[in-house]
Amino acid sequence: MSGVYTIREGEEFRTGHGLDKRDLEDLRAFAHGNASAFQEHGYHPVLQFGRRGKLHASNYVGTITTKRGSVVEILPKIALGGAAYADHDQTREAFLTMLRAHRSLRRAANLPPGAIRALRRFPMLEVFVRLFLDNVGVLVRGGLGRQYVATEENLPFLRGRIAFRDHLRENVIDRSRFYVEHDELSPNRPANRLIRTTLDRLRPIVRNERNRRLLADLESAFSSVPGTRDPRADWRSHTIDRSMRHYGRVMQWVEVFLFNRGLATWSGRHVNQSLLFPMEKVYEDFVTDSFRRYQAEFHVGAQRLGKPMASIGGKPVFKTKPDISLRKPRNAVRFILDAKWKHIGKGESDPIRHITSSDLYQLYAYGKRYECRAVALVYPQSGDFTSPLTARFFDGLKIVFLPFDVASPERSRRSVRLALRTLAAN
Repeated sequence: MSGVYTIREGEEFRTGHGLDKRDLEDLRAFAHGNASAFQEHGYHPVLQFGRRGKLHASNYVGTITTKRGSVVEILPKIALGGAAYADHDQTREAFLTMLRAHRSLRRAANLPPGAIRALRRFPMLEVFVRLFLDNVGVLVRGGLGRQYVATEENLPFLRGRIAFRDHLRENVIDRSRFYVEHDELSPNRPANRLIRTTLDRLRPIVRNERNRRLLADLESAFSSVPGTRDPRADWRSHTIDRSMRHYGRVMQWVEVFLFNRGLATWSGRHVNQSLLFPMEKVYEDFVTDSFRRYQAEFHVGAQRLGKPMASIGGKPVFKTKPDISLRKPRNAVRFILDAKWKHIGKGESDPIRHITSSDLYQLYAYGKRYECRAVALVYPQSGDFTSPLTARFFDGLKIVFLPFDVASPERSRRSVRLALRTLAAN
């Protein structure tokens, strides 16, 4: 598809293949302008500069649309099978499978495996748009939510109640008309205005022909609904009542496209829109979801505030928040896992060479505080890292370095089983 420039995490941006010099300059300006914003929020920049000042993709995956309309697609580095990294279609399929578990899209990204295989050929922006449009289509077939709106109008017949002051002023000559007040059941409510505005915003950036047709059909269904004048006020006031349960997934996509909620996204003078997912969070959510899906022996806790590390004046402070905790029903935590989206090994014979000391210190503190049998660092599987590695801290606490295969649900299931066997082994 023309106008789409595809790059992987960590790779350098180069002109050509859909990216020209002006686009590259816009991306460089975007990177400069947003670097401080990312640091303030504790994130690594989406785009970063190398030692020679060259612009590189970071570990955020998704799409950026430049002011000139060029679409930049950033894909994750995922090793599938024997290849160092999979082709683009395979990578999109694996990433979309992971994305189903991401905290900001659990409801919106309702993607069965068949749909993922069908959509993997498209750039991710078009995939996200298709998901939104499909959900809006389901909403339209279920009926637009309506509410009674107080209306005043001058009619040739009597409806509701006469507004006498306005009636006398407006109809002093033409006594065949009635200036009335009445309640009208209208689709003009905040949720529908937000959806209409989202459709309008997507129109200039959608390029896939089927998506364009779906968009046109849906816009006609919202023809009687005006766009929102104040998106944030409408978002605060919109409600989903019992008759609008089919709005849930649509409104989650509205939140993504209009407000970038749940995503680490920024825009500015040099970028139209960005939909970018921090791979650390996507991977963490996917590993957590896999442990919930593919084993029943342990209860899985995720990012829950737990035991404090200290107390001041009898008040607990520095509460812990492990990525993943495994415990038996009604029992204490047995294992704590920390998911890290970091490719260790990198062609070398010693995979643990790239594991940082800070990761070990944190996991050791968790293990001692929860009196675990073992703790684990979970990294994506690669050609250089395919089997678990086990070590022990100086006081005997076992730590396991686990490879996790994200290629498919079946491979992830095997990774979960291997992880549990390795953690439980003496």
